[in-house]
Parts: sequence; C-alpha cells; structure tokens
Amino acid sequence: MSDGEPRRLHLALSAGIAGTSQGAWRRPDSRSEEWGTVEYMIDLARATEAACFDAFFLSDLSSPNRELAAVQPPYLFFEPLTLTAALARETSRIGLIATASTTFHEPYNLARQVATLDHISGGRVGWNAVTSSIGEQNFGRRPWPDHAGRYARAEEFLDVVTKLWDSWEAGAVLNDREAGRFADISKIHSIDHEGEHFAVAGPLNVTRTPQGRPVIVQAGSSDAGRNLASRHADMVFTAQQELDGAVAFRTDIRRRAEGFGRSPDEVAVMPGICPIVAEDARSAHEVQESLLDLIDEPTALARLADQLGGADLSGLDLDEPIPPERLPEVVSIERRRSRYAVFRRLAVEERWTLRRLIRHEAAAYGHGVVAGSAEQIADRLQEWFEHDAADGFVVIPPYQRGLELFFERVVAELQDRKLFRTEYEGTTLREHLGVPVPKNRWTS
Repeated sequence: MSDGEPRRLHLALSAGIAGTSQGAWRRPDSRSEEWGTVEYMIDLARATEAACFDAFFLSDLSSPNRELAAVQPPYLFFEPLTLTAALARETSRIGLIATASTTFHEPYNLARQVATLDHISGGRVGWNAVTSSIGEQNFGRRPWPDHAGRYARAEEFLDVVTKLWDSWEAGAVLNDREAGRFADISKIHSIDHEGEHFAVAGPLNVTRTPQGRPVIVQAGSSDAGRNLASRHADMVFTAQQELDGAVAFRTDIRRRAEGFGRSPDEVAVMPGICPIVAEDARSAHEVQESLLDLIDEPTALARLADQLGGADLSGLDLDEPIPPERLPEVVSIERRRSRYAVFRRLAVEERWTLRRLIRHEAAAYGHGVVAGSAEQIADRLQEWFEHDAADGFVVIPPYQRGLELFFERVVAELQDRKLFRTEYEGTTLREHLGVPVPKNRWTS
C-alpha cells in the first residue's frame, strides 16, 4: 500500500474439508465425500482466489488423532508443502501458505523446498513456522524438548533459513553466453553457520526467489512465540476472543518488532475468525445451534482436556465452571501454551461452564466466533480493523455453506465499504500483504 491510499484489511482462508465444527461434515452440504481428493482442494483454492483473498492457508498436524477420526474427518488430509506445489499450478494470484515444523525438519532442506515453491508459484508462497506440540512419537525425538528448547531451536532454524535464502543475491545469475559466465560467484555466499542446533555451510542450491524471501508466518502467542514472531514474521496468526485483548496483542507485537529494529508496519497481525453467515442474527444462531447439536460430547471433552494440558475433567458437572485448582498456571504448561492460556482464561476468568468450553473447542478451536448477517459480520471485522486490533483475519469456516456465503456476501459487503480489494493489484504474497522484502544481509 502506498502513501495516501486507504488502509485495507487482509483475508486468508484456513483451508480444510467440510468445516472446523466437529459435526459439520454430517450436514448434506458438507462435501465430505470429497475428503482426501486434491480436486476438492484445487476447487477451494480457486474459489478463494475468485474472492480476492490474500492467501490460502494450509495447517498441519504431525500426529493424527485416532479417536477423533471416529466422529470427524481430519481437517487437512495432505502434506502441506506437496499440496502447495499442486495448488500453485492451478491458481495464478492468491498467496499459498504451507505449515512446516521447525522441530521435525532440517533448515537446509526446508529452505530448498520453500524456495522451490516460491519459484513454482511465481512468488506467492509463505511458510507458517510452527514449533509443534505433538508428534514426537513419529520422528524418534525422545526426550521431547521443553517449550523453551523448542523455541530456541526455532530461533536458530529461522536464522539459518533466512541466511540461506539470502545466499544468492539479486543479479547473481548472469547467463552470459558470449562471455561464458553463468553466475557472478561474488554474489553467491556460504553462510558457515555453527550454532547450538545446526551446522550449515551453504549456499543454498536454489537461486534467489521471486519474492527475495518467501513470506514467514508465525502463530505462537506465548512470550517466546511473540518474540519469534516479532523478530522474523511478516504475518502473525493468533487466537483472540475479545477486542481489548486483540488490541493489546497487536500493540505488543508491533512494540517488540520495533525493539528488534523493524518497522511495526512490516508485520501483519491476523486473528482467526469463525463466521456463521445467514440472513439475520436469529437465523445465524439457529445454524450455530444446529452445528453444536452435531458435536460428539465425549470425544469433544477428551479434546478439551488435551487443550487444557491433560487436565483431569472427570466427575465434573457439565453445567458448572471448572474448579480453578484443576488448571495449573500457564507457565507450567509445556505443550500448546498459548492455546492453553486462551481456554484457561475462559474457564477461570470468564467462568464459562464446562459444556460451553467443550462446545467452543469443538466448534472453533479457541478462535472467535461471530454469527449474523453479512452486514453484522462485516461490522465486527470493521470494528476490530479500525480499532487496531487486527490488520486482517484468517477465516476459519465452521461449515461448508457458511464459507460460500462468506465469499458471496461478506466479501461483497467489505468491498462496498472500501475495506477490501475488488481485484488483485500485485502478483506476490508480499505485495498482497503490503510487507516489504527484508534487505539482503550480503548487499551493501
């Protein structure tokens, strides 16, 4: 966005089959029979691109929940990096964000993969860097590193990856047939990294990408996660329930980014939002209740206990709040600390009943839910945007038809209010998000 142009919000879609609400696949409009087909994901990416979204966001889990599979299909079936390559050839403008763990990958190979995807897509790729909270049993990592250890590894991992992406300067490839010089090797650099977790010589064996550096996304909201995001990320994905908390989170990320020598405007903060769209508020709440009625409560209770750090929820009255003594302080939690903090606050400070917490986890995974007409949902997004609570939103659709209605009605309403683009102006994900290319560390 250039000086003088109105600020516009950003939208990304968290892409998955049927919807996030646990029982949404049971609805006749869910398209759940297409689960596990790349054709569905291509169709979804194209529809999201037609709505001019900034990005199509692919989450990941390194360990499936076997028990949950009895009542709900996995949210995403495919490995994200591989799927991104397929989607890149079937779309032309939308950004494509793939999740990959800093705990279960090695930086050199991941740098190659993401750089290659940026070339395949023509500069439309982002990497959602996560530290992972589960899955060590599938990667031979025992003992499992604690929260601080995973983030220390992630800091070094991101440092190595960005060094590798910078190892080819712009203009390194000459392709001078007459002089017989393919590249200017003074612009190709070894990185000679020696650290606590990695030893990487470099340079990368993939040339500088169309974006210079692919976009980095980060989703941690713990103190360590905020530092990681503020130092490295171009986009921050977060779970926020209330306006004041969202304002405080965005303000903190921007303050920390400035402390790391960055412009606060180089980081786009995008909370998740689960919209339920209907003709009016009453109809939307009827849809919401119908989705909640499809939840398998025992399975959802087990999932909530997992989100709450393995808390013992047995013997509790579903219509009473969880006793605070069953929920330890946030700093004692080693896995999913930021999401634990969300649910603990709702349980202890907001005094939500156990049943309400179960339903919220099964329907929205801790993200904010807004139900109403297209105008009412647009009002909510506009309020958060104009109060500096968000630079945009990651749309997490509770059910399939609701996503279609968001594309058809909410996007049109935002466009009518001049809050969202009507067509793409740039060609890269960085251009869509309005975040600059970081200066190459080798360029004087």
